[in-house]
Amino acid sequence: ALNAKDRLFRYVIDPVGFAEFAKAEEFSEYVNYVIQPSYNLHLQMGLLRTTMSGKQLEEPMSFRNFFSGRILWDEAMASAASTWCANNPDGLMFGLVGADHVKFGKGINGRFERLAKGKYSSATLILNPTGTDSRPAGNMNTMIEESSREKLYAQRLTLQLRYLDEGISKKSVGATEKELRAPQTTGGVLAFSDYIVVNNAGDYIVG
Repeated sequence: ALNAKDRLFRYVIDPVGFAEFAKAEEFSEYVNYVIQPSYNLHLQMGLLRTTMSGKQLEEPMSFRNFFSGRILWDEAMASAASTWCANNPDGLMFGLVGADHVKFGKGINGRFERLAKGKYSSATLILNPTGTDSRPAGNMNTMIEESSREKLYAQRLTLQLRYLDEGISKKSVGATEKELRAPQTTGGVLAFSDYIVVNNAGDYIVG
C-alpha cells in the first residue's frame, strides 16, 4: 500500500513548485477573494459535512481542509494536463472546468504555466461571465440583480484583482484603507481571464 507521501506524488509532480506557488503575495489576495468566499458559501449551504468521496463528517469541514482540497485538486488537474502535453508535443488539449478553477490565473491555468516552464502555452477563455462570476462567491446583491438575466452591465465585471506590494502588505497592520489604496502600494493585478466570449454582446451594457 502507498503511504501518504507516495499518494500525494501521484497527483503532484512538482512538490517544490506546488509549495512555492502559494507563497506569493498575489496568491494570498486570490485566496481571500476566491477561495475563502467559496468556503463561506459552501458552509452556509450546508455542503461541508460530506467529503468529495462521500464520507460523512461529524462537523463541517474546516477552511484548512477545504483550502487544501481545492489547491490539490487544481494542482492535480494542472499536473495531468502538463503530463499529457509532454507526452503529446503536437497535441492540443481543451479543459472544460468551472470558472472558480481558472479565474484570476491562480488555479489550474497558473499552475499549468508554472509546470510548463515555457515549453507549452495556454490560454483561458470564460464563456458568458456575469458580475457573480467575477466577484466573491455569495455576493447576494449581484446574484439578485442578475437573476432575471435581462441586462448584464459590462462595467460590473471585475476584470482585474489588485494585490498589494509585498513590502507594503507586511507592514500594513494599522494602516488605513485609504493608505492601502494609494497607487504606490500596488504590487500588481491579476487578470480575470485571457479571453471572454459572450453569446450576445447586446446583453452587455458598457457605460
